[in-house]
Amino acid sequence: MTMLVLFFLVGLVLVAAGRERRNRRRFAEDLGTFRCRIRRRGRRWSRWMWARWSGELLVIRRGPVFDRTLRLAGVVLPEGVRRRRVRKRFLVAVRIRTAHEVLEMATEAASRTELVGPYLAAACIDLPQAPVRRRHEN
Repeated sequence: MTMLVLFFLVGLVLVAAGRERRNRRRFAEDLGTFRCRIRRRGRRWSRWMWARWSGELLVIRRGPVFDRTLRLAGVVLPEGVRRRRVRKRFLVAVRIRTAHEVLEMATEAASRTELVGPYLAAACIDLPQAPVRRRHEN
């Protein structure tokens, strides 16, 4: 009897792990999804997690085991995107204001357009400045 219960529990854990892996892969393969780290004011950087913008709603998938998603109505702050050193790596970071707090999100440089989502103008850093018009003297 105990062996039957043990096999049932092992089977249940394997099914749950397979379902979780499939859900994580499905979220990660959606268009516009990027890996990021998040830091709340005064705290440490989080683990790597998956996130994407859905309109003006930021959807973040958290947790290595359970399917936990956060949906935040966030706005990229006007200071724009900047480079940050996060745990010995240089990443692209942006500050996002939500209803209750200000978050800082960081990702690799290749994903900076996905990081800012609908606020694409914030990702336009490192662009050359426009040429200055010369005055024509007569």
